[in-house]
Amino acid sequence: MKTVQPPGEERDAARRDFTSWVSVCPGGLWEVQRKWTGERKKGFVTPALGSVCKVRVHLKGSSEKYPLRQHSDKTEESTSLSAVPATSYPRSLESVLQIPLEEWVLLRLGEGQCDVIEGCLEGMKAEEVCEFQVMPFNKDSMPKITGTSAQAEDQEALKGGSTPYHWASYTIELHSFTHGKESWEMTSGEKWTWVKSHKERGGQRFGTGDVWGASDSYCKAMKLLITLTERRNGEEGMKRVDEEEEGDAEAGDVAAAVCDKEESGRELAAASGQGHVPTDEEYTGLKAELHSNLSLCQLRLNQPAKARASSLNATQLDPTSTKAWYRLGQASLLVGELQDARMAFGKVVELQPNSVSARQALKQVNVKEKEVDNKLGQRLSKMFS
Repeated sequence: MKTVQPPGEERDAARRDFTSWVSVCPGGLWEVQRKWTGERKKGFVTPALGSVCKVRVHLKGSSEKYPLRQHSDKTEESTSLSAVPATSYPRSLESVLQIPLEEWVLLRLGEGQCDVIEGCLEGMKAEEVCEFQVMPFNKDSMPKITGTSAQAEDQEALKGGSTPYHWASYTIELHSFTHGKESWEMTSGEKWTWVKSHKERGGQRFGTGDVWGASDSYCKAMKLLITLTERRNGEEGMKRVDEEEEGDAEAGDVAAAVCDKEESGRELAAASGQGHVPTDEEYTGLKAELHSNLSLCQLRLNQPAKARASSLNATQLDPTSTKAWYRLGQASLLVGELQDARMAFGKVVELQPNSVSARQALKQVNVKEKEVDNKLGQRLSKMFS
């Protein structure tokens, strides 16, 4: 999220209340601008990962029909929220906001039901209200306006104006929320559980055609996974990755190293009580899968250069993954790296000799190479004719 500084003499005062970022929706990328309204509440407690938030979103101008809430019993509400699960709504390519308008809904922060709303909730306190605007980041992000969606009101907000590029305005209320955790507060087991849930959610979204949502889920999983610095090293107990990278301990630190090993064992037992702590093999395997799955999303989103980088990372982490090698070949072919494409598809054939798709892809590489040679020959003939 980046802070935007508006021009003029009031820049210093206004820049604290005005933020802008790009959110991911099923239909593509959307630019979001948030502005605080009214006096900010006191305190430092805000929603974090896992918080169940009770929110209501209004289309601008509808607050007269649905008046904004002024007061609430936060203690009673927090207690009731902790006993009620967050609501899941079907994600739609036809809508920007993935929740109903003008009614209270429960969202669990981090699950990505609506990336726009989660971004707005960042830094909000209970009973605060803010305004936000959304605009397509590019023309490919425009939703299909059908008028038949359950969220037709937010689609209608995008119809006005003489150009498709204009802002649709909303107001969001945060009634209350339950306690969550920042990533640095989580145990290794808790992080691992969130990473697995992000990966599973990404697969579900990809299966329904929500490729942008799947890509976002895989990215969230990756960002959290790289913060997991404590893993099990087989049966030897907990291994601290950040300490390992500093090198071997000196001879004079042997006694301290023994104490650290005992402490690691106690940490492993405590972390295990909060969820599964992965081994090195599990960590590396899941990271490779995330890179491979992300590369497939990037291929579908016509991002071959990014797909090539992601699939290359996957093959480095797991050289036996035929899916990763095949996607590396596809991405390399699209960006014109024909030698890399041949190598990648050849690796698939080596690992899986009966792969018909890899052999057909190698034929495509041959055709592309002939086309390149013919074009080069024509240019050379013109130069010397």
